[in-house]
Amino acid sequence: MTQENLLDQILSGSNRNLQVLAASGLVPLPPEQLIPIQIALVASPDAEVMDKAMQALQGIDTNVATTFLESHAGGNELTFFGLNVPNPKIQEAVVRRTDVPRALLVEMAPKLVPEVQEMLVLRQDAILEEPKILVALEQNPALTSYTKRRIWEFREHLLPRDKVPPKSADEIQAEADALSEVELEEAIAEVREKPAEGAVDEDTGLSAGQIRLLPVPARVKLARSADRQIRAILIRDANSLVALTVMTTNNLPDSEVEMIASSRNVVPEVLAEIPKRREWIRKYSIAKALVKNPRTNLAVSMKLIPRMSVRDLRELARDKNVPDGVRSTAMRMYQARR
Repeated sequence: MTQENLLDQILSGSNRNLQVLAASGLVPLPPEQLIPIQIALVASPDAEVMDKAMQALQGIDTNVATTFLESHAGGNELTFFGLNVPNPKIQEAVVRRTDVPRALLVEMAPKLVPEVQEMLVLRQDAILEEPKILVALEQNPALTSYTKRRIWEFREHLLPRDKVPPKSADEIQAEADALSEVELEEAIAEVREKPAEGAVDEDTGLSAGQIRLLPVPARVKLARSADRQIRAILIRDANSLVALTVMTTNNLPDSEVEMIASSRNVVPEVLAEIPKRREWIRKYSIAKALVKNPRTNLAVSMKLIPRMSVRDLRELARDKNVPDGVRSTAMRMYQARR
């Protein structure tokens, strides 16, 4: 009997015994022909045929399966093995295929073993095409610290904001809470290999540029109870949560708050935090620094102008860096008081 005739008999279902043998992998066909037949027989209405096909495929020789997946498998075969055969080598062969269906990677991501999830997170091409892969991977309970860092890197630097739902402040804080000291050290060790820019912090051994390369949850964790040098870097972080963590979790001296209030390199949320703290805003030097900062919210500045001295009102009235509303209000008050 030729291979063509054998295939016809199996697929036609005219010979049940032959189907049972094929489902069990006991017919003389090469893997590239037999495996697709077995996968088709998994959907057989015949319970025995279905059961034998599933058992044979789940117990398939790993080398045979990976060779088939690398060279011969189509979308149906990749999907079957990706979802039904939890063998790391087989999962790896599926993930490595450049043409693997992106929807399949989404389904596989939450269940991948550590070594394969780390391989998936390196498939930048697939993740950029289908960002849901990243969201699904985050649901994997066995995420490694390496995978977490790559996911954070994708979220912060590679994926458009409209493609992946942004994490809420509470979610990021929770990730920072869950970040172990070992994981933080791993993240620090990774960025320490990057070129240093500027002065290096004694505690972390990192420069400002290296610190900015840390994932957001790591920067949040680092911002809690940070030394002055680290605070000076993280207070200027582009992520408002990181910068605000510096403000809300550290005992800042008045001199440092005054420097922050006068800074034009902090996000507006940081400047808006200062007036909320009575012990800060009642200090004249801090209030003055906020009024003179063109990045301070105009409503905040307008409330603080009446506290300014005649001399400072005169300076504000001449300061072309502050908003017109601040300058004109300062001029009126200066003329009224002099």
